[in-house]
Amino acid sequence: MIRCSHCNAQQMNGTIFCSECGATLITEAPRRETTNALSRTIDGIPTVVEDGPHTVVPAPPTIAKASGICLVVINSGRRITLESGEELLVGRKDNQRGIYPDVDLGLDGGYDAGVSRRHAIISPSRKGYMLEDLGSSNGTFINSTRLAPQTPTLIAHGDELKFGTLILRFEIA
Repeated sequence: MIRCSHCNAQQMNGTIFCSECGATLITEAPRRETTNALSRTIDGIPTVVEDGPHTVVPAPPTIAKASGICLVVINSGRRITLESGEELLVGRKDNQRGIYPDVDLGLDGGYDAGVSRRHAIISPSRKGYMLEDLGSSNGTFINSTRLAPQTPTLIAHGDELKFGTLILRFEIA
């Protein structure tokens, strides 16, 4: 049991407000002065600086532990979750021509948005993931920058990808 500091009424442990006078029963815990860990980059490698004199611990690699990637279609919010580790064809399915992309954007209005049947390839690399336009008619863009055809370009978590006029967000799961 606890007592209200305003009206001295007894209250059950864990009660937030006094049932008699309505006063708050939460008291602030004493604050400790601490230093939070800082995130830094040394020679392009993310590191975490721990408390203590000059202790630098490399941050864990994010790509190696990633179990997959996700493409989020901005217009609909649909999440397309994919396994990482191999090349993924992005485009539109065409049964007559035998084209079956790993990421079928025909389900998201890809035809009207100008997505080609074989539009682009997403592939893993040592540095992360690469996006390569396959000579599509309406282009492939990363953060509003058009890619040159057949030129793999590095993409990062949170990048905006545009296939024709269809916009997706790239996420590493």
